[in-house]
Amino acid sequence: MQKASLLCTIIISFFASSQEVPEYYQEMQARHAKAFGYDPEYRVNYIENIAVRGILYTDIANYQFRNFDTGETYNLSPVSESLIGFSMDYKWFAIGFSFGPRFLMTSGDKELEQDSESLKLDLNLFYSDQWGQNLFFLYNRGFNVKTNNELVNEDLEALKDTRIQLIGGSTYYILNPDFSYRAYLNQTERQLKSAGSLVPKISYSFSSTDPNLPSDDSEIEVDKIKSFDVIADVGYYYTFVLNTKWYATLGAQPGVGYNNSNYRIQNASSINFNSIIFTFNGEVALGYNSYRWFFGAVGYWRNYNNTNNENDQVNRDSSYIKVHFGYRFNDNRPMRKFFGWFEKILGLDY
Repeated sequence: MQKASLLCTIIISFFASSQEVPEYYQEMQARHAKAFGYDPEYRVNYIENIAVRGILYTDIANYQFRNFDTGETYNLSPVSESLIGFSMDYKWFAIGFSFGPRFLMTSGDKELEQDSESLKLDLNLFYSDQWGQNLFFLYNRGFNVKTNNELVNEDLEALKDTRIQLIGGSTYYILNPDFSYRAYLNQTERQLKSAGSLVPKISYSFSSTDPNLPSDDSEIEVDKIKSFDVIADVGYYYTFVLNTKWYATLGAQPGVGYNNSNYRIQNASSINFNSIIFTFNGEVALGYNSYRWFFGAVGYWRNYNNTNNENDQVNRDSSYIKVHFGYRFNDNRPMRKFFGWFEKILGLDY
């Protein structure tokens, strides 16, 4: 009994002491607030700490393809839709890596799962306190297929082996300096009082797809699809804060953009489609954010709607539910010196 009480006392003491902000970080937080003109009663910055997160999320994407020959549509969703990963944030950048392990696949088709894989890489950069940049790479292979068309076995197996590579990014600006988008995005800050902001954004992406669409006519059999999107949207985010540590963030982003899709046909010819697209993103996040420990969950949904049905040969919706758990470590002098050198060159120091 005495040993258990002693252990609890040690754990509680460690947790309590770990929440105390060292003097150096307090000075840097005050310096950051003064340099960028925001009220330190509304947000506090932790970019001088090293934040490490473990991530588990289900990335539910739905890709719709239309067959030129028959007009049939095929809905594909990745077999490897549940991913685990990690991220590390320090100063003005963050990197993340996620993959889909086989033990999280639930298709029931063991052979298909063996050949399926998902991989995602993320890079987040902040040019200043309010300008941000995201870049990502996503690879999916192996899909569940839904269609009203009766497919022969070899066509179905080929379609299941579809591969999609997507490279994209976004550039955004936070209008209200007292609102912490970083607290929502990657927990490198903490929102201390409730606040919201408009966040205009330009998003862009390029995808390359080997769809393996079945066709009775080899002259119009699609060999590869390349698609480019550029979208402008104006989102609004608001974070509700309880006791400075518990939070709930809501966000909505309507947008409009342009899509160009190129279909390479089996005989080496190609067909181009151009269309205007409308998008809508909805986001909600709940979590806990203290000086050292943070955890939470995020729900996200995005819909793409093409204006021209004739051009709507490829359509997609995506959504995910993400759970994260993280801890902030102290940095050290060599790290500060190394990254400080880059900050002076890039003009990111303050």
